[in-house]
Amino acid sequence: MDDHDRICFGDFVLNRLHGRLEDRDGSERFLRPKSYRVLELLGERRGQLVSKDELIGKAWPGVFVTDDSLAHCVSDIRRALGPKGARLLRTIPRRGYVLSAAEPGPEAPVRRLTGARMVMVSGLVVALAVGGVWWTIPRSAVEAAPEVTASTLQEAEALLEGRDWRQREHNERARRLLEQAIADDPEDPDALASLALTYWLEVQHLAWGGGRREMKRALGLVERSVAYGASDRSHRLLAEMRLLAPFRELRSPVDALASARAAYAINPDSPDNLAVLAQALALSGRPKEAIGMIERALRLRPHPPKWHQQIAGLAYLLAGEPARAAEQLGPLYGAGTFANARWWPGWLYVASLAHGGRIDDAAGVVRAAKARRPERSISAVAQSLDGFADEGGLGLVLEGLRLAGMP
Repeated sequence: MDDHDRICFGDFVLNRLHGRLEDRDGSERFLRPKSYRVLELLGERRGQLVSKDELIGKAWPGVFVTDDSLAHCVSDIRRALGPKGARLLRTIPRRGYVLSAAEPGPEAPVRRLTGARMVMVSGLVVALAVGGVWWTIPRSAVEAAPEVTASTLQEAEALLEGRDWRQREHNERARRLLEQAIADDPEDPDALASLALTYWLEVQHLAWGGGRREMKRALGLVERSVAYGASDRSHRLLAEMRLLAPFRELRSPVDALASARAAYAINPDSPDNLAVLAQALALSGRPKEAIGMIERALRLRPHPPKWHQQIAGLAYLLAGEPARAAEQLGPLYGAGTFANARWWPGWLYVASLAHGGRIDDAAGVVRAAKARRPERSISAVAQSLDGFADEGGLGLVLEGLRLAGMP
């Protein structure tokens, strides 16, 4: 096979004799025919900018299509390349795409703001909208704007890693870094997903005051991330939001389960993907399947985060194993159980204790909850637990509260 018959980039080969994309092991990465053609055009000019107009003209000769058709192909290509390989295909905002021959180094610059270059040449003043307020930045400030690098994104990811409700300043710092990255590349799926997470955390942590506007912003960003060729993380985050959004009209258990399955299909060995899929299954009335998933996650990560234990407790409780549920949920119980975003483990713990015959212990947890939570009755708790798509599962939890003496 000569060089004309194969295009090599990163860990991939475009096998032109067989018309398919292959990874380093020779396994096929499925692409639709048009997506294959777009990748072939980019591969023929790898390392160079190929304009959107040129790609559309050659991939759809004689046919009128919009940029959306090309964007869908780019998304398809990135999905086939996977989380790491997707970075080989770079977006140059408003201009086109570049397929790199190899992965950039950890400190390699991603891109400088195209708009900033235009302003420096023309001397125009740039106006930016942040939080709905417009103001003007002097030309000198635009010239001094820092370069967006891979380390910039790594810093943002590190700030978001803990999802800690006590670290709001970390969330705000990460948001500033990510907004800078997205201004540089509006189609960067990883940066879009991480920015979505900053808004989702604001909604989850009640003390931060995030509401419906932040929730819609989070969903919009993560949906854009998925459209631009998301990694498994983006699908997982979308599943989490569609499952647990505090606003009924923004929840969709069916969509959540589909997104969780997509994340799992991309990376079936990720403990986080397994945990979110387990949660979607449990809340959709399939707790026994959920147990299989969460137990795999716990085996893969011997020291799991608390939210994995919470999902394990949920799955065991709904599958009729309250003693095992209490084992998982008990270590989560403490002064913060009924504060901020951590109210689910408290109510599940009550139900697990009650269904396991530990009525006095369950009643004690209910008394503690009344001092910290606004819910004073089973009906009020039911409203706060309406993320359950399965009425039987919700009924089981509420019956546990009744056994514990909650009115």
